[in-house]
Amino acid sequence: MAVDSLKPLLHIEVCLAPHSTARYDFTRRHVQDFLLTTYPSVVVNTTLSKDDFQDVEFLRINVEWIRVCEVHGGSAYWYSAGLVELRVHKPLGARDQTEVQALSNITLSIHVFQLNEEEGIDEISEEENVVTSNHWILPAKGLHGLWESLIYDNNIQLNLLDYVYTSMLFGDKGIDPHIISVNRVALLHGPPGTGKTSLCRALAQKLAIRLADRYSHGKLIEINSHRHIVVVTISSVISLFSKFFSESGKLVMKMFQQIHEMLEDDDVFVCVLIDEVESLSAARKAALSGMEPSDAIRVVNALLTQLDQLWKRKNVLILTTSNITEAIDVAFIDRADIKQFIPPPSHRARYAILSSCLIELIQKGLIEQPETPLVDYREIDLYTCPTGGMQGREGSLQLWKVAGDFANERLHAFDSKHLFKGFSGRTLRKLPFLAHAYFVSSNTSTLRAYTQALSMAVQAEKSNRAMVGLGSDM
Repeated sequence: MAVDSLKPLLHIEVCLAPHSTARYDFTRRHVQDFLLTTYPSVVVNTTLSKDDFQDVEFLRINVEWIRVCEVHGGSAYWYSAGLVELRVHKPLGARDQTEVQALSNITLSIHVFQLNEEEGIDEISEEENVVTSNHWILPAKGLHGLWESLIYDNNIQLNLLDYVYTSMLFGDKGIDPHIISVNRVALLHGPPGTGKTSLCRALAQKLAIRLADRYSHGKLIEINSHRHIVVVTISSVISLFSKFFSESGKLVMKMFQQIHEMLEDDDVFVCVLIDEVESLSAARKAALSGMEPSDAIRVVNALLTQLDQLWKRKNVLILTTSNITEAIDVAFIDRADIKQFIPPPSHRARYAILSSCLIELIQKGLIEQPETPLVDYREIDLYTCPTGGMQGREGSLQLWKVAGDFANERLHAFDSKHLFKGFSGRTLRKLPFLAHAYFVSSNTSTLRAYTQALSMAVQAEKSNRAMVGLGSDM
C-alpha cells in the first residue's frame, strides 16, 4: 500500500456484529459520515463502542465497535475541516507535533470486517497421529485485541505493516524478483518473553483486517514447537523426531503441500508462522557431525526448499521467530527480508504495559476509580519533563516510578540497577496479579495502595528469580 507523503492516511477499523449482513461499502460510508458529523476530535488508538453511536440506527444494528488506529505518511498531525478535527498523535517513540491542515489533505482509510468465532484448529496427520500445525481463520475473535496489547518502541509494529504493504506493492507492479529480491520472509528475534510469537499472530490478524477489500479472509498456519506433543516443526527435527526422520520428512512435505493448495485460492491471504527457527543450525550441525541420522539434514533442507517455493506466491507471508540470534542458520538469514530485533520494553513501554493492567483492574472494580485518570503513555513525557509537572497526577507519577525505579527517584537519569532491567512484557503482565495475591489485603484497593503493592511484587519477583538463577532478563 503506497501512501503519498503529502497526504497522510488515517486508518479506521470497523468490526461488524456477528449477525450483520451489511455491505462493506455501505458501512464505510455510514462510518465516515458519523465520524465527520459527530466528533469534534478523534484521538488515535481509541475505540468507540455501541454507546458512542447508539443514536445512529445503521451503526447500532450492524457495528460492534469502531477503532481509530494509526496514521501513515505526511508531516501533519492535526487535521481540520470547519468544526471537524481529527487529532492524531504520533506513535510511541516520536515527539508530539501540532499542525493544522485542511481535511482535503488527509485520507480516511476505513477497514470493515467480521470476526471469525472459531478458535485455532490443530491439523493432525492421520498416518502418524501427530499435530503438524495449528490453523486459524482470520480475523479471529480469539486474537482480537492482541495487536493493541503489544507495546514497543521505535514503531516496530508500523514498520512491519509498511514492510508487508511494500512487498505487496512490488508484487502488484510486477517487480522482477531477480533484480530486486523480495522473499516475503520476516525474522523477529530477541530475548524470550518479549512477545515475538504474539506479534506474529497479531500481525497476521491485522493484515486480515487491513486487506479485507482484497482478500475474503486470511489464514494463519502456525508451525509451533512449544507444545509438549510431537509437532512437525523446524525446531522439533532433532528433539522430537530423532527416531523417525524419514517419516517426519514425509509429514513436512505433506504439510507444505497443504499450504500450497491453500495458496491456489487467490482470495485468501496466508501467513505461515515458524517458531524457534534457530534450531535449523542445531539440526544441520548435529547431522553433519554424525550425532543424528543424515535424514535430519534432508528434512531441514526440505523445509528450506519449501520456503523458497512459497515466496513466489503473492498471497503469502512467512513469519519466523528466534530466541537465540547468534544461532540462526546463515542460509535462513539470507532468505529473510527483514531481521527485526524485539527488545525488552523501555521505561515508557513498561509504564504503558503496567498502566493498561491497572486500567483493566479499575474497569473491573478491583481498584477504586481514581479522581484523575492515569496519564496515557503517549503523553507521559509531557508530564515527566522538568517543566511538565505532575500536579493532580500522583497516581501516574507513582506508576512511572515503579516502571523505572531510578536511584534518587530521578525520572530521566538512567540507572543500570533499576528493577525492571531485562524484565519482559510477559513478566510485567504477571506482576499486577502477583501484587494482588501477596500484597493486597482486600478485594478492592486504592490506586496508591496497588502501586505500592506492585513495587513490592517487583522486589519479590527479583528475589525469586535470583534464587533460581534467572536474574532479571527473562
